[in-house]
Amino acid sequence: VYKACWLRPGETRAACNTSDLANAIDQAVADGVDIINYSVGSSLLGITAPDDIALMNATRAGVLAVVAAGNDGPNLATTGSPAGGPWALTVAASTRDGETSKEALEITAPPAIAGRYAAREAAFTPPLADVDPIEASLVLADDDTILLEDGSDGTRSDGCQALVNDADVNGNVVLIARGGCDFDLKVANAEDAGAVAALIYNFADEPIVMQGSTGLSDIPALMIGQGDAMLIIAELDADNVVSVVLDKGFFIAETQTGNQVARFSSRGPGPVFNILKPDVTAPGVDILAGNTPEAINTTAGESFGYLTGTSMSTPHVAAAAALLKEAHPEWSPEALKSALMTSARQDITRDAEGAAANPFDMGSGHIVPNLAFDPGLVYETTPEEYDAFACGTESPAVDSARCAELEALGISFAPEDLNQPNIAVGRLASQQTVSRRVTNVSDQSTSYVVEITPPGGVAVSVNPTTLSLGPGETATYDVSFTYTSGPLDLWRFGDLRWVSPERTVRSVLAIRPASVVAPAEITSFSGSGALSFDVEFGYTGTYQPRTHGLRLPIVIDGFVDNDPTKTFTFRGTNGVTAHLIDVPADQLYLRFALFDALTDGDDDLDLYVYYCADGTQCREVGKSGGPTADERVDLAFPAAGRYAALVHGFETDEVSGGPGSNYQLVGWSIGIADDQDNLAASGPTFATAGSTGTINVNWFNLGSQTIYFGAISHNTPAGLTALTLLTIIN
Repeated sequence: VYKACWLRPGETRAACNTSDLANAIDQAVADGVDIINYSVGSSLLGITAPDDIALMNATRAGVLAVVAAGNDGPNLATTGSPAGGPWALTVAASTRDGETSKEALEITAPPAIAGRYAAREAAFTPPLADVDPIEASLVLADDDTILLEDGSDGTRSDGCQALVNDADVNGNVVLIARGGCDFDLKVANAEDAGAVAALIYNFADEPIVMQGSTGLSDIPALMIGQGDAMLIIAELDADNVVSVVLDKGFFIAETQTGNQVARFSSRGPGPVFNILKPDVTAPGVDILAGNTPEAINTTAGESFGYLTGTSMSTPHVAAAAALLKEAHPEWSPEALKSALMTSARQDITRDAEGAAANPFDMGSGHIVPNLAFDPGLVYETTPEEYDAFACGTESPAVDSARCAELEALGISFAPEDLNQPNIAVGRLASQQTVSRRVTNVSDQSTSYVVEITPPGGVAVSVNPTTLSLGPGETATYDVSFTYTSGPLDLWRFGDLRWVSPERTVRSVLAIRPASVVAPAEITSFSGSGALSFDVEFGYTGTYQPRTHGLRLPIVIDGFVDNDPTKTFTFRGTNGVTAHLIDVPADQLYLRFALFDALTDGDDDLDLYVYYCADGTQCREVGKSGGPTADERVDLAFPAAGRYAALVHGFETDEVSGGPGSNYQLVGWSIGIADDQDNLAASGPTFATAGSTGTINVNWFNLGSQTIYFGAISHNTPAGLTALTLLTIIN
C-alpha cells in the first residue's frame, strides 16, 4: 500500500494531491509491482494530469493500472481523469446476486408498522455499541417555526431551533427531518430537550452516515430513509404511540439482484472521444470490505463494513488481473487488459426494469476471469503508439521533437487508430477504415473467422475475414464503417467477434455517424488574415457556415493566496478567490481561462466555474486542474445568469512576485446571433454525403495586444450541428 491521500483537520474525506499520487505510482513501479489498483479519480475531463502521465509511464514500464471509472453517473460523459486514459483498465460498478445485511432499528408498536427498518449511525455521536439498548417512544420534533435563522424556509420538524415540545421529548427518541441546518445542531437541540437519542429521517429513500463535530453531544443519533419515516409519521399523526428499540445488534437481510450497473457508476464516452470508456464492470455495490476502526466518515470501532463505489469494483478486477499475471508472467499490461475485456459477458442491465446496459454503462461487459485465462488473441499496444496518441491529444508527456519523429515514421496520432480491443469512431462522416493488430497467446495454431453484429444503420466490413495464427504470431486486419441510414449525431453499438472452435474474442463497436466533421478549434495570428479548412459531410442537403464573434475578452485582475492545504472547496478566502460574472441569454459559447504568462511567478493555479441560477445556490459546471497556471473551462450553450469563476492557489510561487499570485482571469462569451463585423466565412451551400467542402474564413480590423475568440457554426437542415472555435492572437 502506497500512502498518497491524507485526511486534513476538520475534513471528512481524504484529499489526494496529484504530486503525491504521481510519486506513489512512480515508487510502485520502481519497487517492481505488476498491478496498480487505483481507486482514485476526478471529474476533470482530460488525461494530462500528473497521475495520468504517471500511469501511462507505468504501463510502458510493464505495470497494469486498474482504475476506478468514478461515481458521477448516471449521466453520460462523466468518466474523467485518470480513468479516461487508454492505458488504464477502467472499471465500472455493478451489483451482485446474494444477500447483504444492513444495520437496523426495531419498531415494536403499533402492530401495523412493527418490524425492523434500515438505519445508519452517525459518525460524530456516541456509538450504540457503547450503550445499553434504548427502548422508548418516538416523538416528532417541533421547534415551533418554519423559518430558519437566515430567514429561509424550513419545517417545524427540522430541529434547527430549540424544541418547544420538550416535555414530550424528554426521556424519548425524537424524530427530526433532515435539512435546514447541520446534523450536530439537530442532535444538540434534541439533547437539550431531554431526548435519549435522535432519529433523523432523510429526504431520499436511503439513510446515510451523518457527519458533524464530535464531542458536542452525549446521545446517539441514527438516520432512516424517507419511505420508512413516512410510515412512522402517519402513525404519529393518527395519535398512535410508536415504540422503538435501538440496539447495535439489529440487522435486516436484503436480497440483491445482480448484474445491474450501479446508478452512480460513471458513464462514457470518455474525455477522449474515440477511446471507449469504461472498459469492464465488476461488483461494486455493498461489498464486505476491511474498514479502519478510526474512520471519520462512518461508524467508529468497526473493522469491516459494506462499502459501495467503483473503488470497490476496481479491486475485483485488479485481483483477477494479478491471478492472470501469475498464470502468464510473460503477458504485458495490454495483454492482461485485452484478455479481461474480450472475454467479458454482456448479460448486464442498466436499471431495475431490466433495460439492457450499453457500452457506455459497462464497457465490454462483466469480467469472466476463467475465460480470460485463455483468451486466444490479445491486442497489444507499443510505446510508440502511446506516444503518438499523446501527441494527438497534446499531452505534455511527449515533446514536439518526439512527435515529429513519430510522424515521420507514419504512426497515426488519431485516437481511433490506437490498438485497443474496442473500436470507437465518434465522428463518422460517411466512411472510415481503422486497423487493429492481434497476437496469438495460446500454445496452438488456430484459425479464426470474423462474425459481426453491426451498429444500426452502419455497414461493417472486415478484411481479411479469416485469421490463421501460430503461437506468438501477429496479424493485422482492417475494419471499414459506412453510414447507411438512421438519425445522425447519435451513438450506435455493435460488436466484432473472432471465432474459433474453442474461443470467441469480442470487440465492441461504438460508432457515431456525424452530419459534419470539422476541426474543433483553430488558432491563428495577426489583426487581419485568412485561413481555410475542410469539412466532411455525412448527409445530403443544404449547408451554411455562420460566424459568431470575434469577441474581445473581459480581463479581470486578481490575487490569490497560496493554499497550504492544497484542498479546494467552494469559498472565496484562504487560497481561493471568487469572481462573479453575469452572462446574458442566447449565448453560444462561454470560455474562462488562466495563462502561465499572465501570472507573476511559476504558479500552479486551478480554475473552477459554478453556475448560480438564483444568485445564491451554485453548482459546479466545469473545472480545470492541470499542473501549471494554464487552465481553461469551456461551456457550450451556457444558461443565462450569474457564474462564479473561482481561482485556487494550489501552489503559488512564493519568491517571484512575492507570496501568493497576481494573475489575470480572461473570459469570452459569444452569442448565437453575434455579428461583430470582423469575421466572415464562406463555403458550399449544398452538401452531399461522403463529400468534402472547403470553408474560407477572413478576419479584419482587430485590435493589438489581445486575444479574440469566435466560432464558425456548421448549419444543416437539422440546425446547428457542429462548431469550429476560432482563436485569433494579435
